[in-house]
Amino acid sequence: MDKYTRTAAALRDLLGGPDNIVSLTHCVTRLRLTLADRTRVDDTTLRDHPAVLGVLDRDTFQIVVGPAAVTPLAAALARLLDAP
Repeated sequence: MDKYTRTAAALRDLLGGPDNIVSLTHCVTRLRLTLADRTRVDDTTLRDHPAVLGVLDRDTFQIVVGPAAVTPLAAALARLLDAP
C-alpha cells in the first residue's frame, strides 16, 4: 500500500468511515467533502494527522493537505470510497 492510500485510509476513518462521506472533490490545496454527519468526525486526531495542514468547516468540510499531495490523495480516497 502506497503512502497516499495509507493516508487516505486513515483520513476516511477519522472522517467517520466511508458511509459518512457523501461527496469528495478537491481544489489546489484542499480536499473538499460533504459529510452525512459532521459529529462523526474525530476532530482532534484529524487535525493532529501529519498529512493535515489545516481543517476548515464551511459549506463543505475542507482538509488542507497542500498542492503536492492533494491530487494523489484525492484519487486514493476516491478509490477507497468506490471499493466494496
